[in-house]
Amino acid sequence: MTGEMVSLRLSREFLAAKLCALLALIAILALTACGGGGGSGGNGGSTSTTGSQTATNNVQAIVVDAGPPVIPGGAINEPFVTITVCAPNNPGNCQTIDHVLVDTGSWGLRLISAVLTPALAAALPQTTDANGNAIVECTPFADGYSWGPVKSANLQISGETATALPMQVIGDANFSSIPASCSSQGQSSEDTVATFGANGVIGVGTFAQDCGLACVQNANLNVYYLCGASSCQSTALALAKQVQNPVTYFANDNNGVMISLPAVSASGAATVTGSLIFGVGTQTNNGLGSAGIYTISNSTGYFTVSYNGTSYPDSFIDSGSNGLFFNDSAITQCSDNSGFYCPTSTLSLSAVNQGMNGNSGTVSFAVGNEAAIPGSITASPLLAGINGDPASFDWGLPFFYGRNVYSVIEGKSIGGAVGPYFAY
Repeated sequence: MTGEMVSLRLSREFLAAKLCALLALIAILALTACGGGGGSGGNGGSTSTTGSQTATNNVQAIVVDAGPPVIPGGAINEPFVTITVCAPNNPGNCQTIDHVLVDTGSWGLRLISAVLTPALAAALPQTTDANGNAIVECTPFADGYSWGPVKSANLQISGETATALPMQVIGDANFSSIPASCSSQGQSSEDTVATFGANGVIGVGTFAQDCGLACVQNANLNVYYLCGASSCQSTALALAKQVQNPVTYFANDNNGVMISLPAVSASGAATVTGSLIFGVGTQTNNGLGSAGIYTISNSTGYFTVSYNGTSYPDSFIDSGSNGLFFNDSAITQCSDNSGFYCPTSTLSLSAVNQGMNGNSGTVSFAVGNEAAIPGSITASPLLAGINGDPASFDWGLPFFYGRNVYSVIEGKSIGGAVGPYFAY
């Protein structure tokens, strides 16, 4: 397991300076929440799916594995996909990139610059303002930050295409001068595969842009910058110029995603294969069926979890978190100060999710001893740890095992409800 990377969680609530506690959560979980693996850009990626479901043009294989050798100790509970990225002005200039983290807790495509071939990197158009100043983004974490320009790319994944998609290239050598207002937001830069923990991330959560109206209305958030010949200045930015949820750019299947992963036994698995399915209720393989709908706040993306007699209103479902993160002082923590739980025996627990729409449902889960998980295991339903936000319960990847989990994007109507919402 990697102790260096945390989940990419650039959230509009953080950017609006409303909910910094979420980032405090990630700081404590320095060993825990997310990152995963990724090698140099390469081949890979199957369109096969789990079970007997027939592969269709909206299905992309997910693999949970140990990631690349550059990640110390390997990854655990990290879902990866393979994507293809092309230059918008030269659609034949393409590259297939594996080990891109699937994250329902963020929005937008971000790739490590070093993963891209020089030919493709040079061909991706730089996004600029009306005066030709380059638009660059500072992606903040509690333990670090990622800095890089916003560029335009064509994304191909399964049978879906997002054309001229605004995305971030992290660690671009052409933008090596990082403003202090960005670098001061974290302890260190996370601009390489080893420090970032993956070749990139594809944020397919419940919002359309990674910052939204907060960055439209405020020029001093130190998220988006205009960079000229000598300096970079924090700026407000129109919605259309921001890094975009790629799902919203698809011609079809553009209202959300479904993640389908098989159940994993308590002993764990060396690897797991599942599916990232685009669209909700758009094809025969992504219908809601009897799934319960849990609407979330339009401004924060949160809903309420009740656990052990306490309500946690800042709660969320996040495939980019590699464990279940919540606070319970009765559970023994691991002696290595990792932030994980290490009970002497596996605990059977439950919590109640309640959506903004009033729907509620009990979720049963188990917590095991993190220190007892063999190094050969990359998928464990028992991984859990403390949460730095006292008002938060984070349903990370263990929640996804054995479930179809839907994320419906803001403003999209399906199943009698309007997004943003989760369903399962």
